[in-house]
Amino acid sequence: MKDDDLVPIAIIGMSCRAAGVETPAALWDMLAKGERRFTPVPEGRWHGLDPGIELPAPPAASLLDRIDTFDARFFGIAPRMAAWMDPQHRMMLELAWHAVENAGIDPDSLDGEPVAVFVGSFMSDYRERINARGLADSAAFPGGMTAFSANRVSYQFGWTGPSMVIDSACSSSLTAVALAVQGLQHGAYPMALVGTPNVISNGFYANTAYRGGALSPTGDSVPFGPDRDGYVRGEGGACVLLKRLDQALADGDPVHAVIRAVDTAHNGRGGGLTGTDIGSQVRLLRRAAGAAGRSVADIGYLEAHGSGTPSGDAVEVAALAEALTGPDGRTAVPAGPGGKVWVGSIKASIGHLEAAAGLMGLVKTVLVLRHGRIPRIAGLTAADPELPVAGTDVAIAVDDVPWPRGAVPRLAGVNSFGLGGGISHVLLEEAPLVREPEQPRHRYVVPLSGQDEACLRELADRLLAELDGAEPPGLAAVARSLRGGRRAQPVRAVVVAEDLDQFRDGLHELSAGRSPDHGGDPVALAWLRGERVDWEALPEPGGSRTRAHLPGSPFRRRSHWFDRMPPGAAAG
Repeated sequence: MKDDDLVPIAIIGMSCRAAGVETPAALWDMLAKGERRFTPVPEGRWHGLDPGIELPAPPAASLLDRIDTFDARFFGIAPRMAAWMDPQHRMMLELAWHAVENAGIDPDSLDGEPVAVFVGSFMSDYRERINARGLADSAAFPGGMTAFSANRVSYQFGWTGPSMVIDSACSSSLTAVALAVQGLQHGAYPMALVGTPNVISNGFYANTAYRGGALSPTGDSVPFGPDRDGYVRGEGGACVLLKRLDQALADGDPVHAVIRAVDTAHNGRGGGLTGTDIGSQVRLLRRAAGAAGRSVADIGYLEAHGSGTPSGDAVEVAALAEALTGPDGRTAVPAGPGGKVWVGSIKASIGHLEAAAGLMGLVKTVLVLRHGRIPRIAGLTAADPELPVAGTDVAIAVDDVPWPRGAVPRLAGVNSFGLGGGISHVLLEEAPLVREPEQPRHRYVVPLSGQDEACLRELADRLLAELDGAEPPGLAAVARSLRGGRRAQPVRAVVVAEDLDQFRDGLHELSAGRSPDHGGDPVALAWLRGERVDWEALPEPGGSRTRAHLPGSPFRRRSHWFDRMPPGAAAG
């Protein structure tokens, strides 16, 4: 193993979207409450849906509210192009923008940089829906190509690094993470953006999956539960911005968590064409831990693939238990709470996001490390007694489990298994503690902007939700992120504050539709007049460069859908 293979990689930016979720803070709120976001699939939502089997209830899924909407104007995309553009491409653009903003970086500042883009992708339901309707348009030429999930992002941001789509079925997003990490470790590019969207707009795949027994006929399957009967589909996506840890710390980038190792493999013939087996998973876990110079027993939490299939969940638990056993046949005490490795699955809350499932599991695991708590598996009151956990150090998270920081950095794993045998595992370590030095009281002028008043109010609400978290960032880091990490937009406001409480007060004023008092500050007045302000030139005590993770700018979405175009607009 070369030294480069051991270089830790920092997650410096992160974004996500799921049913009722637009930010990581909203995702954690849902997980902390143990909520399940499932509804019956509305008629026509999955065009051509015909399960082909008798279902005890209407098909259910975890669905986004509006998949037809997109902020085309924000990204400079013509309405006709947007209408014929796969909603997954649209979501990828939005996730990418928010991930970069979350790192405290203005996306416009990276124009021309060799940032790499890796996108996991599985299906193109929108293209199938277009074909089923018998319609065509020249705008669908780029709009329906899978490669444009990544290429559109690189084009939009002006990035010149590698840009590609990875398809290993349900393990696509973590396979994409693996490729990104390898390039960063070997210095092929300075940053990499990895994302995966999943939007369902056609019934073809569901029709085949119901007939093949993969999907839950009841729509109420809970991973690791006694009545699990297949997986329930979900919509959403996630995105992370990655950088070598040493460079991230030197640049003042905020760090969500650290990727210590990532491994990918194939089952060979183990588990059959569409399944996986214990031996392949054991080797995967051990290789990933070994690449980080650790053992599987150092893992305290595993975000399982946990799809809710009877055999799949059992095999995954059995593999984890076996991987804990050393070459001498003895089992080391795991590093999790109570000497266990705790197992959870986000699919219980938002369903199986297919190509995006692994990356959503990674985002959840980052939040577990940040908040110091392993949330219960939503809807699970008791684990299946037939699961092979008795007499092992594997525990299913039926209840919330506190997991605070300790003397040794906490380590967690994320599994993701593809339908065709591709398997991936990411080993995450908690972010290093970076405490800003004690600073004298200072008056910060903090700029805010949005496309309209509603966007500005929503931004204030999102910032308040973030600052109400367990470990809110300091005002200095917040000010740096909002001064230099956002595109200046037309509708502007400013908050002048000397501490977080004053900043929160200003945000509450803004949320209520009122203008916060700026005391006639000349810099604030210049910003509000629409002038360009050189924020870097403003004095700041301490000399720190650390920024904060903050939620992304709200979009102003409008409906764009190919078969709801005005008459005559489809002529290509």
